[in-house]
Amino acid sequence: MRQLLVVEDESAIRQSLVDWFAGQGVQVQAAASLAAAEAALAAGRFHCVLLDLRLPDGDGLALLRRMRRAGDRTPVIAITARGEEGQRVKGLESGADDYVVKPFSVRELSARIATILRRAGEPTLPVRLGTATVDLAGHEVRRGGRVAHLLPKEAELLAFLLRNPGRTVSRDELLKAVWGHDSLPTTRTVDTHVFQLRQKLEERPEEPRILCTVHGVGYRLDPGPDA
Repeated sequence: MRQLLVVEDESAIRQSLVDWFAGQGVQVQAAASLAAAEAALAAGRFHCVLLDLRLPDGDGLALLRRMRRAGDRTPVIAITARGEEGQRVKGLESGADDYVVKPFSVRELSARIATILRRAGEPTLPVRLGTATVDLAGHEVRRGGRVAHLLPKEAELLAFLLRNPGRTVSRDELLKAVWGHDSLPTTRTVDTHVFQLRQKLEERPEEPRILCTVHGVGYRLDPGPDA
């Protein structure tokens, strides 16, 4: 089971993150302070850390720097209400793998975690899309008590769309991103894979609400409102 550490002093945000990821089958541990986060990191290993940079007993950046100096390469996403460019740069220079500014979408955060874990070779966290739960690492979609297997290219296509939620992506862009510039498949291949994904994701594939067609352009992934 995947392990996630949420370090956040705002109780409402902390609990919403715990509830969301626990509902996706992730084992979540929460810490509301720097001291609690250090104790959690000393006691166990995590696949990813969501780290608030402003904590009541210290600066989250100090913890991040100590982790990196100690050789701890656990993927870390820095979370803060401070959106200035200088703060983002400081977080990344201190060793953060990514950076999100409050308020943020938990679905976008899930996609960012999945991207980071793929780069790190770690198993990705599940993502909720409508009534379906997508496990990219396990190549599975669970919906209504049924499990559907994702083919490799279906998983790659869906992963790319998850990294670009709400953005219309052309067929050519999808073809290049998933199949490569010198690949033989045509844009019709994209359409076929989208059709197959809809059968697994959508309650009514003939009236898609998640993987939508933008006529004359391409496709758009609409994850829906955060739970």
